[in-house]
Amino acid sequence: MEHKLDEFIRHAIDAQPISGTSLIISLYGDALSHRGGEVWLGSLSALLEALGFGDRFVRTSVFRLQKEGWLEVEKIGRRSFYRVTEQGMRQFRHAESKIYLSEPPAWDGKWDLLLLESAEKSERARLKKELGWLGFGQIANNLMAAPTHAQTDVTALLGELNASEQAIYFRADYPYNRSEHTLQQLVANCWALGEVAADYHEFIVSFRPLMALLRETDDALLTPQRCFQIKLLLIHFFRRVVLKDPLLPDALLPAQWEGQIARNLCINIYQRVDRAATEYVSALAETTIGTLPAPAAGYYRRFGGLPRDPSF
Repeated sequence: MEHKLDEFIRHAIDAQPISGTSLIISLYGDALSHRGGEVWLGSLSALLEALGFGDRFVRTSVFRLQKEGWLEVEKIGRRSFYRVTEQGMRQFRHAESKIYLSEPPAWDGKWDLLLLESAEKSERARLKKELGWLGFGQIANNLMAAPTHAQTDVTALLGELNASEQAIYFRADYPYNRSEHTLQQLVANCWALGEVAADYHEFIVSFRPLMALLRETDDALLTPQRCFQIKLLLIHFFRRVVLKDPLLPDALLPAQWEGQIARNLCINIYQRVDRAATEYVSALAETTIGTLPAPAAGYYRRFGGLPRDPSF
């Protein structure tokens, strides 16, 4: 007999199309990036098979990710092992700094400004797109801005984007409190907050019933396989929302912003299923050296701190 958790998992998969490359990025980023970032292709198929994604789906997706520079392959005999590239790992670390926060970063009222005047037109378009994913908004034709965060090293970011010579970097204050309404209007125009707000609301509507199910479900029914499936889908859908969120300070956000509500919901579900899900990945995943290594220390810093598994 199908459990209500299985019904939820099936409905989550059927509710909207799932890109194979995006789902496998979610799997690598969440389950493998802190454990060597490498796995046998057959293990990927085994992990995703029970969710209804077949071998062809997995093979096509990893081939595309290899072509896009996310993964590289090592063949040993007839087996193919896919490993995250250096470029892919940098992207994972940037994404992780947004996904696994426990609360929005503190803000001291300062702004990072990047002037892109010296870049060629095609290069400016690339940089605007890349900087948009990193939380910058376009406040003038060639001027990008973001609230200063202590953990953001803008100079290093420009180096990684090969843009150190194409952008002029300023740090600015905004001391005019009497213009707060004007600033909020500017923010609303420069960042697509309406779309992000709608996506957060949809995430809450979709996953709040799961939290209630987990509270009423006996631990014995929270099998490693179910926990892995829940955790993967949770992070996959949360990642799709939060990476579009510029993580603006509360003072700049519209009233009734649901970003932190969605984040708290994600944290509570993640903490409930993490240990069993990690055990499931350990049991199924093979690497070039055998079993997966234990999660690195950075893994346990997610969402403000996860309990360590004593079995590692």
